[in-house]
Amino acid sequence: MDDRLDLIETVIREMREVIAYLHRRSPPRLGEFDLSMAQLKVLFALSCSGPLTVSEVAERLSITSPTASHLIDRLVHLGLVRRREDERDRRRTVVELTASGEDFLRQLRQGNEQYWRDLLNQLDFVDLRALLQGVRALAEAARRARITN
Repeated sequence: MDDRLDLIETVIREMREVIAYLHRRSPPRLGEFDLSMAQLKVLFALSCSGPLTVSEVAERLSITSPTASHLIDRLVHLGLVRRREDERDRRRTVVELTASGEDFLRQLRQGNEQYWRDLLNQLDFVDLRALLQGVRALAEAARRARITN
């Protein structure tokens, strides 16, 4: 059991090293919009889930509906999200990413892809295949966790 826990701690420590490297190399392009972390969380929630009501955004972020509405108002003003009437229930308002919002998130996500490629190109083929096997297993665990949570 201790070997497994030690291995998990080592993986976490090594992943932090990789993430720190990537963070140093590719600072997020937030200055363009001057977004808060809470506003980014709204964007990522919409990106992962698709259109949501203000209440659903609030629930996903564990904040109040008025707080979510305020965050969304700022994102609407910046052109990153839009509000629209729910087609199934006109009493509800749905919030969704605009093309600009999707583009912004794509740039954030892809911002460090070249640095990933640079690191991965340094691995020999055997290590690269072993990493792929581990990453696939981790991705599958994430998919299972998402379904059960």
